[in-house]
Amino acid sequence: MAGINIEKKIANNVKQAIKEFEAREDIVTHFGEPIISYIDARDQLFDLLFDKNLTEHPKNIYRPGNTVITYFIPYAEEITESNQGGGQISEQWRRASIESAWLSMKINRTIRQTLNIIGRLSSILNTQLDWDEEKRQPAWSHKLSAYVSGMAELGPAGSIHTKAGFGGCCNSVITDGKFTKASEPYDQEELEKIYQQILADCCYEGAQNVSCTKEMIDACPGNAISENGIDRAKCQQYCKTIDEYIPSPDVCGKCFSFK
Repeated sequence: MAGINIEKKIANNVKQAIKEFEAREDIVTHFGEPIISYIDARDQLFDLLFDKNLTEHPKNIYRPGNTVITYFIPYAEEITESNQGGGQISEQWRRASIESAWLSMKINRTIRQTLNIIGRLSSILNTQLDWDEEKRQPAWSHKLSAYVSGMAELGPAGSIHTKAGFGGCCNSVITDGKFTKASEPYDQEELEKIYQQILADCCYEGAQNVSCTKEMIDACPGNAISENGIDRAKCQQYCKTIDEYIPSPDVCGKCFSFK
């Protein structure tokens, strides 16, 4: 439809969806202002992440896709603060982790319905239920998509750090609509540096120049962190005690603040 600013329409509809979700009697989590980004599905960084087995490629998930729409909905500040320090995860954080997954499904529907207004096709609902236990990651990483788009920087255990913080709900939808241009190409040396920096920023054990502080080590209830980085197997093992089906570091989040 002519004259529709689809990005503005999506932003307004997402805000309304959050408002409706928070109004439900069974929901206790409060969220902040959403951040939404658009990135070309052919961006060279997606090729890098796919080649390094860090995530699926958006074109493999949805072949007609031209744009990845990624969003981050921050938790209310008190939720993030409640989970700081050592010991077990806070009840507020645990509950927010569950409810943010429900919110993601509602927002994905909202974005797809909005895209339908201008006749754009989009991917099926995309959640973290596609967790790969052997790789210790989801098949498709919403957070790496946020990184590629420039919305966020990476932090410990694959966390993302946005202008609204690190605690929150991150998800994405892939559409055939063209809403952005591809970035400038990288040479191979630049790509290798980016890959090594991703591993270092995530503090994964074995990455170059990784060194974790005593405070970060002590904050991990799963004893998965040493001076040499995060042992992803131990991290997943602990997170599985919180969520058997999606043992993502997000369900714990204790190390996320140590960027």
